[in-house]
Amino acid sequence: MSHRYAVGQLLDMRSSPHTNTRPAGPCEVVFRLPHDHGPVLYRVRPLNEKIERVVAEADLFPSDATKPQSENRPAAFTVAIHRK
Repeated sequence: MSHRYAVGQLLDMRSSPHTNTRPAGPCEVVFRLPHDHGPVLYRVRPLNEKIERVVAEADLFPSDATKPQSENRPAAFTVAIHRK
């Protein structure tokens, strides 16, 4: 069984049916965890939290959410072009 979702993809996460510590909401896939048997797992970062969680693929589904733009975060790189 292969992973359905890609790293960087925005998804919606269902709340945990067993505890109330994992709220539902949009998240970003950070890492696809390797597996041989059992559920397909992902490490995700909820957009409204600063922590990462491990979530089964069954608890994730496609989202229409967009990643918020942080104005305080510097650009990954800048390019300077000088024309004469």
